[in-house]
Amino acid sequence: MSYESCDLQTDSRYPFDPRANAFELAKMENIRRKQHPLILITRVKSNGIHYFIGPSKSYSNEYPIELEPYISKEDFEAFINEVNNVIIKYWPCFFTFILAFGFSIVSCFLSLYLPRVCIEDVERFLGYVLERWNEGWEEKMIKVEYKRNLFNSELQFYKL
Repeated sequence: MSYESCDLQTDSRYPFDPRANAFELAKMENIRRKQHPLILITRVKSNGIHYFIGPSKSYSNEYPIELEPYISKEDFEAFINEVNNVIIKYWPCFFTFILAFGFSIVSCFLSLYLPRVCIEDVERFLGYVLERWNEGWEEKMIKVEYKRNLFNSELQFYKL
């Protein structure tokens, strides 16, 4: 099943709305991490335009030397290319940003939510891509996670 055809409501891997049970999922993840802590291997920094509190428009395809024992350079490049392609596909168009910032004063900054709708799609489909690659890399004892803060985002590679 490709990430393009996944839907949170109809996908069998998501029998419930994950936002409704976010607290329970966070508790379960916290318990799992205490029992089996993840060891950070490296971070892949973003490069490109950032949307505040969201992803970057692209991530660096420079192969981190720390991943050499775990992932081949070809796998890493295929992964980063797929991540960047998903982001490019769902990234809001330039006109959306112009409208959002142009009408921000008139709408008391509510128009800034316009690009956020597309950014949520980017994050959702990025999650599908990461989940699929994590399933393939589970045997190599590697996990990748998307982390974001107010002005930056990155992909973090962990050893399980």
